[in-house]
Amino acid sequence: MFSVPRPDPVINSILLCLVLAMSASPFVRGQDLNEGAEIYTTYCGQCHGPNLEGGQFSGFLDGMWNFGSSYNLHRNNIKFGIIGTQMIAWGAVLSDDQINAVLDFILDQEAESGITPPPPQPVSETEHYTLQVEVLAEGLERPWGIEFLNDGTALFSEYSGRLRLLTDGEVDPRPIANTPKPATRPSGDPFGYLDVALHPDYAENGWIYLCYIHEVDEIVPGEANRRCATRIVRGRLLNHEWVDEEVVYDPRPEDYTVIYDHFGARLLFDQNDMLYLSIGDRGRMLDCQNLSRPEGKFHRMHDDGRPVDSNPYNSLERYGVLPTVYAYGTRNAQGLALHPETNEIWSSEHGPMGGDELNVLKAGANYGWPLATKGLDRDGTVQTPYKSLPGMIEPVHFWIPSPAVCGIEFSTSPLFPAWKNNLLVSFLKHQQIVRLVLDGHDVVKEEVILRESGRVRDIRTGPNGALYVLIDRRGMILRLTPAKEI
Repeated sequence: MFSVPRPDPVINSILLCLVLAMSASPFVRGQDLNEGAEIYTTYCGQCHGPNLEGGQFSGFLDGMWNFGSSYNLHRNNIKFGIIGTQMIAWGAVLSDDQINAVLDFILDQEAESGITPPPPQPVSETEHYTLQVEVLAEGLERPWGIEFLNDGTALFSEYSGRLRLLTDGEVDPRPIANTPKPATRPSGDPFGYLDVALHPDYAENGWIYLCYIHEVDEIVPGEANRRCATRIVRGRLLNHEWVDEEVVYDPRPEDYTVIYDHFGARLLFDQNDMLYLSIGDRGRMLDCQNLSRPEGKFHRMHDDGRPVDSNPYNSLERYGVLPTVYAYGTRNAQGLALHPETNEIWSSEHGPMGGDELNVLKAGANYGWPLATKGLDRDGTVQTPYKSLPGMIEPVHFWIPSPAVCGIEFSTSPLFPAWKNNLLVSFLKHQQIVRLVLDGHDVVKEEVILRESGRVRDIRTGPNGALYVLIDRRGMILRLTPAKEI
């Protein structure tokens, strides 16, 4: 195991009768804490301990939260329950004000405890290997994507709007200069660097691709709201500076919206050097089924951004259909990986409350969102009564409850021969890496190979065969190597 052993996975999913999903954010609400304490004692203490220390199920003071990362998600977990677990819906028993009060009480107690998530343990036991776990960096600002430029140097993005270098296991403190300006929050804080990718001929042409959230002002006449959209640029590195920038995927003016949510966005080159981009639904769910909108789509283009002639809908461009659309009906895909033998592209997708998905991309495929889904809407309501519909592609695998799947990587490392062609899947909410054993498109086995490390954003295999892991919430880069074979 990666750290102190936890309860049985089924029990572990029951654990948080109220807020298993709490993040370590400080107490920010003003409800009466005494009322919250009374509600906790009446409804929660018997299972989770009178002092939040744990009892029949886990407590709330170990610094590890699995089912959400925001106040609203915590409230929803209390009110509507957690699908796929025995966490019941308390909305019929407690009013919204009472739910707020008990949530505020738990957050306040957590903040006062001063307990932070435990550091990663140096080893993790798996079926085949004892993994050596090294912390190469910490305190980064939500590292999002990473690519190796050569045997010793990797380039990684930070969500706050920086590109950095990792050289021989050390992070260069200097961000790359003159990179694109990201979006900004109302507070003025920058955000929005997403994935990075290298051109298949990077060694010859030096092209680096950056996907980020681009922001504009007053894109609509008479409206002063800032609007944003997913954009791709490419550039080169010269003397620690971003140069020769070119726009590869440029949103249209009408693609910019005021919603700062569900951008996707993962990049991948296939075996024919075609570039794929995933864009989330941006909160515009029905537009996932609208081929004239970019939301909820997988886009395919040449390395310079031109639509591929064989894309399934480019002949309909005169009717307003976007020629870059390759497949559609996806909620928020944040993982793409190329199968090393079949050359199929696999994707991982965030579901709503329940129903995170693993899919195989097919030209023209409709993956169903939001007309068919395995989960509920984020507020616990029924988004659609249909789990599947004719003509819509079923996921090859799905998870209930949602672990918040993110980056994925097929294992091809000579350091891990027992894992050849297994799919490694990162979980944000569940803070794990899971190894999937595949038989064609069937998942025949799942094994947690890294747990309780923090929110895992992405996994990449380095030139030396080590696995490099980006930890979102705690801003870390981990390196995994086999300490010994079991």
